[in-house]
Amino acid sequence: MPLSDLEAFIIVQHSVGIGHLTRCFALARALSSISHVTLFDGGRPAESHLPPSGVDFVQMPILYRPRAGEFPAPIDTRYTLAETEHMRSKLLVDAYRRLKPRIIITEYFPFAPRRFGNATLNELFRTISEEPLPPLVICSIRTVPREEVPDIDDDPASINAYLKKAFSFVLHHADPKLFPLSSLGSFEQHALSGIPVWQTGFVRRPFTQTNRNRVSNGLLLTIGGGSTAGAKLLKRWIEAARDGSPDLLPLVAVCGPLTDCADRKAIHAERGPNVIVHDWVTNMDDLISSSRAVVCLGGYNTPLEALSQNKPVLAFPHSGLGDQVFQVTALHAQGVLLKGDPSQSNRDITSLMNELLNFRPKYQIDCNGAERSVEIIRRALTKREKAR
Repeated sequence: MPLSDLEAFIIVQHSVGIGHLTRCFALARALSSISHVTLFDGGRPAESHLPPSGVDFVQMPILYRPRAGEFPAPIDTRYTLAETEHMRSKLLVDAYRRLKPRIIITEYFPFAPRRFGNATLNELFRTISEEPLPPLVICSIRTVPREEVPDIDDDPASINAYLKKAFSFVLHHADPKLFPLSSLGSFEQHALSGIPVWQTGFVRRPFTQTNRNRVSNGLLLTIGGGSTAGAKLLKRWIEAARDGSPDLLPLVAVCGPLTDCADRKAIHAERGPNVIVHDWVTNMDDLISSSRAVVCLGGYNTPLEALSQNKPVLAFPHSGLGDQVFQVTALHAQGVLLKGDPSQSNRDITSLMNELLNFRPKYQIDCNGAERSVEIIRRALTKREKAR
């Protein structure tokens, strides 16, 4: 089959924030260079996030988690969780039988099956197992595949067995110089034992800058997708920056597309001559470029997008999400960014912001993960075709 005739599926379930969706959009855009891509998403729509041109986007019936680690719930209360999962499962299987994809990427599955619900993907994988020539099935994971919250229903041996039975290989979207596989914990190493794993480099959105003549000054304060906890921290960042060096000003604060109205209103109340507030933006790269430094949470995307532009970063990982703590702690230990803690006083945060003005990252991170993922998939397809 010529590569131009290929169909690829990407299946993602974002729930806390939009980092998973952002990364999958970047993968979809890159993969569309060799295949038509259909992206299935089961999370809440984000105002600022539109799928790449040429990629078919399918909104599955939505599941969300009220808090990290909790079981998902349907956003449409007319249906039970079981009914919602049945609709999601049927949608995926019908699309599979109709389009016959030769590439299927599941983002973060099977490492966090609870995120997808209990049964959304079961029938799809059963259908695939009955194929005489099954598609290339790939698991896509970020810096570290596990959160330090009760988000995993299987032990590492079960995950390992699932990967060996149903998946061709794993794409680990991290810079191997910063996050070698040996740096992952015993759970992850056990789960990945004997599994082909390709480290791709970090995946970031394609760089876009619209105002190349803008002077870089002040701080950009951003909380990614947005949450109540993030909004409270954003308000404190504004207060802390106002008490710091004049060089921290002006401040540009971005609430995020998932921030609710009450939290947005509280942040907008902080506006002033040196404080600009956005509900959300469509081009974060432009704001990053025009800032002197970036203060953000500890998720995957924003810190890496800022670091890819060689900007000083102060990151505050969420203590309830072990992957954030793992990532930010490792990058801090290697002199790539500064690390904050939401429990710190405003005075301590002001001190870190002042320090950020003279901080320079010691390492230029590898952010070519989307393109490298496509090359890995292309080689695997070619090898499979030659073996037939």
